[in-house]
Amino acid sequence: MNYKYIHNLFFLLLILYSCSFDDQEMVYQERLVVFATISANLPVLDTVLVSRTAEISEDVASNELWIDDASVMLIDDSTDKILNFYNVGPGRYFPVTDTSNQQTIEDYLAYVIRPGSTYQLVVVHDSDSVIATTSVPSSMNIQAADLGDYVCPDGDILPTDTINVHNLDDISIEQLFLLAAGPEEYITDNNIDVDTVTYRFGDCFTKSFASYPMFGIDFQSDNYQTIKILTYALEANRRGLEPLDTLSNTIDSDSGGFFDYNYNGLRDSVFINLIYDTTLVFRIWKGQYPRTENSTPYRINPWQWNIEEAPTQIMWLYFDYYGYQLMTFQATSESYFDYFSGDPVGQNIYLLPDSNLDDGLGVFYSSNASRFLVYVRRDDLLY
Repeated sequence: MNYKYIHNLFFLLLILYSCSFDDQEMVYQERLVVFATISANLPVLDTVLVSRTAEISEDVASNELWIDDASVMLIDDSTDKILNFYNVGPGRYFPVTDTSNQQTIEDYLAYVIRPGSTYQLVVVHDSDSVIATTSVPSSMNIQAADLGDYVCPDGDILPTDTINVHNLDDISIEQLFLLAAGPEEYITDNNIDVDTVTYRFGDCFTKSFASYPMFGIDFQSDNYQTIKILTYALEANRRGLEPLDTLSNTIDSDSGGFFDYNYNGLRDSVFINLIYDTTLVFRIWKGQYPRTENSTPYRINPWQWNIEEAPTQIMWLYFDYYGYQLMTFQATSESYFDYFSGDPVGQNIYLLPDSNLDDGLGVFYSSNASRFLVYVRRDDLLY
């Protein structure tokens, strides 16, 4: 008995001795935090965000961490051409401001990001500085994918659509602005061929990522790392009276039953192109609707998703509104891939995302995009 006790004690001491508890305490060091992105064949379109970190014990509000007096510049490594940024809001920097002169505006518009080139972002604040480098993807080529037939859970077999994904090839930044400002007028004036897909509800169509695909997109996945997809609903802000519903207990004296989107008992103005669904399955996948101060529901626009494999199936989850959709497929730089390979959404508080900012946090990345238009229509069977 004594032998077994000594034997077990010996091995316990051996295990404890072999485990090192000499953990090094990390010393906090304040860092700059920068987020920035540039897109091939376009001038700079996004603001650069600059802030600082804060120690856990520091008594400071999050909006006090923005930095408004930094020096921010973008450098083309091949030409050494510099584009300066100016503070335009709390922690926001952009190459032009409301007071910029004509020459500054012309210089900004002439600074077009070149595919395949390398750019440096330099941010300096007091004695701190960070530098990040990104290599712009040289191309982004997409094709329509033929996905064949889809078998629904109830056994129904439905064909999938093949759409035109080249109706906005070579569109300029000025034309994009015109399209966003008036999609119907721009499409008509320029005779753009836009295909239509139908958004349908039910177990076959709105249940999961494996639901019926409206269409498919293909690309050479071996040539890219992460593809970012943006779905921008061009008619998201269109307003009108809440739609009629003959089965609703909410009654309008003039029109009868209606969908009371904002729960006020009145048939009034809402975002009429919003795809509205309050079923449990829909809420699990999409979450609750954000609401305005008047309780009017809406969705964040544009919708964003990351993919790596092709072909990709475009189903209900990609759309939050009916009407014209500007879909953008962005081939992203290695820095974007590395950042999202870390922990950018903070699921592990002890693991930082992989930043490409020397001695800083955040990410500076670049992309090259292909865009096309598609129209999402309501299912006539519901009306």
